[in-house]
Amino acid sequence: MLLLNFYFQMAWAYIASVGWYIVALIGVIWYTYPYIQDKYTNWKIKKDEAEYAAKYHKNSDLLQQRLSAVEASRQKMQEQYLKSTLIAKEKEEERKQKKKEEVSNLLDDDIMSQGSKDEPSTSKGPKSKALRRGYNPLMGDSSRGYRPPKRSCCGKGGCG
Repeated sequence: MLLLNFYFQMAWAYIASVGWYIVALIGVIWYTYPYIQDKYTNWKIKKDEAEYAAKYHKNSDLLQQRLSAVEASRQKMQEQYLKSTLIAKEKEEERKQKKKEEVSNLLDDDIMSQGSKDEPSTSKGPKSKALRRGYNPLMGDSSRGYRPPKRSCCGKGGCG
């Protein structure tokens, strides 16, 4: 314990004598780290490219194998993509077919309920507005329309 305390005091005295230099060095490293990292990555890329060129320049069969493997993987990915698009198209067609069947069933049910006057109607209101052709809920009911008032030269229309 006493020996550890002695080493700690000795290290602390050294740090205290050169402390500002250490702080300045840390600041310089902190400031230049992005530049150094950029230079290192560029150097590493160039080194890897040179190794790649040297490796495949010496052995052209290896290059052909690698290129054929890359082409095979691309072809496999393209086939998977085509399969997935075909499946998606089939699902979309099935969804559209189901929607058409639902709409036709609704229309058939509506026609059947209107066609038989003897049986009490199960629907409590008039025919659904959503099924009428040309109906726009923002325009209101088509039987009623806006008519502008007649214009006359007098305010109450008494100008004869």
